[in-house]
Amino acid sequence: MSVSLIIKEETFTIISAYAPHVGLGNAEKKSFWESLDKVVRGVEAEGYEGALGGFGFGPKNEEGHSILEFDIAHELVVANSFFKKRDAQLATFHSGGRSTQIDFLLLRKGELRTCRDCKVLPALTCSSQHRLLVMDLVTRGRVGRRVRVVQPRILWKNLYGANAETFRANVVDRLSVEGDNADPTDADQIWNRMASTIRDVAKETLGMAIGSSRAHKSRRESWWLSDDV
Repeated sequence: MSVSLIIKEETFTIISAYAPHVGLGNAEKKSFWESLDKVVRGVEAEGYEGALGGFGFGPKNEEGHSILEFDIAHELVVANSFFKKRDAQLATFHSGGRSTQIDFLLLRKGELRTCRDCKVLPALTCSSQHRLLVMDLVTRGRVGRRVRVVQPRILWKNLYGANAETFRANVVDRLSVEGDNADPTDADQIWNRMASTIRDVAKETLGMAIGSSRAHKSRRESWWLSDDV
């Protein structure tokens, strides 16, 4: 005897078997083991753990088993077997007074949580025999990774040794040339000219860093920033 219990979304099968006792012949014992083997194999074939929920309609034929084997191979699940519904909301095909379930909606196993409901709408037909099978999904748009725009920065860390001397000489020379064309009484103009000249000379002499300091740990520019500075 075998009994199948549907608990939430899982199916449990309990088999009770009365084995032949010692006094019986080998033929009866062989018949018992053959029968038990058939029952167990039938349960294994019905299992399809993970792909099939506990709610279906009618027995499965050979084609139904093929679909489930395909689901197992590709880690899919039959969505309309995970929701308890009336027979009218499970059967998808009606002909000659008979109802069968021949339409299935498949989802990747990891996406089953996005399915909130799956059922047949008896009032809506695709043809005189087919019923419409629908599924309610809750989806969230993928959140794109925010790209931080980082402006190129001057590599002040290179301001030492020969570079420092070159930088100083170039700044002095350029300020001397530009100073001839500037108004010595305009403080803002003098300040802006000096700042622009220092930046331009630094870019040419020390180089530029493109990208964030995290992306270029070896090119960080803050090593020189001490308490004295």
